[in-house]
Amino acid sequence: MVQQILGHEAYCIDTSALIDLWRLYPRDIFPGLWKHLERLVSERNLVAPHEVLKELEQKEDELLGGARNNRKMFIDLDSEQQQLVRSMLKKYPALVDPGKSIPDADSFVVTLGKKSYTVVTHEKARGPGGSIRIPDVCARENIKCISLHQMFREEQWEF
Repeated sequence: MVQQILGHEAYCIDTSALIDLWRLYPRDIFPGLWKHLERLVSERNLVAPHEVLKELEQKEDELLGGARNNRKMFIDLDSEQQQLVRSMLKKYPALVDPGKSIPDADSFVVTLGKKSYTVVTHEKARGPGGSIRIPDVCARENIKCISLHQMFREEQWEF
């Protein structure tokens, strides 16, 4: 069951969706979109694990500044969720890039999906021979996983 807070579906967004959101929908051109997003964040209906912020911190740019200004969006996982991350990584070790120097956020995003958030990503399911990605794990774990555009439609936003 997908979590709902204040009558809205609750979403967990991954790094790829945040990057695409910032790159494809600039605030100065899509102010209405950003007002909707800010409302979701203020209602705690749009969250991301702190590991997403850590991934964003790898590049000092405007997106990172915006993320730092919305710190309440980034949440810590409780001990039960931390245990879920460990079991998720045992089950899907390829979900983590061993070459990364910081924690990979994907398993944390999927774990929040398991907690009943809808996962929002711009990753595509892997093709033949590709490495496992967020949509693949979500499908196997029966976790709702959608794109930004699908989230806009579910929220019935018009611009």
